[in-house]
Amino acid sequence: MPRLFIGIPLPDSYHDESASLVRNLRERLRSRVRWVPIGNAHITLYFIGEAPDADIPHIKKSLQAISPPAFHMRAGSCDVIPDPKCPRIIYAGITKGAKPCADLANTIAKAMVQLGRKAPVKEYTAHITLGRIKELARDNWQKLTSDTTISWPGFKVDSFTLWQSDLTSEGPIYTPIANFPLS
Repeated sequence: MPRLFIGIPLPDSYHDESASLVRNLRERLRSRVRWVPIGNAHITLYFIGEAPDADIPHIKKSLQAISPPAFHMRAGSCDVIPDPKCPRIIYAGITKGAKPCADLANTIAKAMVQLGRKAPVKEYTAHITLGRIKELARDNWQKLTSDTTISWPGFKVDSFTLWQSDLTSEGPIYTPIANFPLS
């Protein structure tokens, strides 16, 4: 069964900036982090998980019915989830376009729930995952994230994508299945 998720692809400039940011953080961290491979960064809107091949046409049909207006987005500062005392994920937050992104994610979640998928357990927050912390060391996360600034360019979100995620020992491989334009 394929493992699926729905998300917003990022422009090449974001992959370049995230690579620069990761290099900067890698040099300053003692903690062991599994960084998102260059080119894999995206904004997840809804994680479907494993789905039978027979479900894919129904998922695509449901997603085709979603067509909110396109919007502009820009990433902001670097931070950690859930908090600096016990971080698990390093991410870049979204400063421009977070509300329309959350609205899109909620619309997609409702459509997936109608297909029998699970409802999200927490409120959606748009972000770009940069890395997952695998082993904590004595790092000053508050200082690291406040000292790490990037001037992300803005970009227009005019579509979202249904992806298949194949897990490998080298990291996940994301293959687009279908792209859905916004109006």
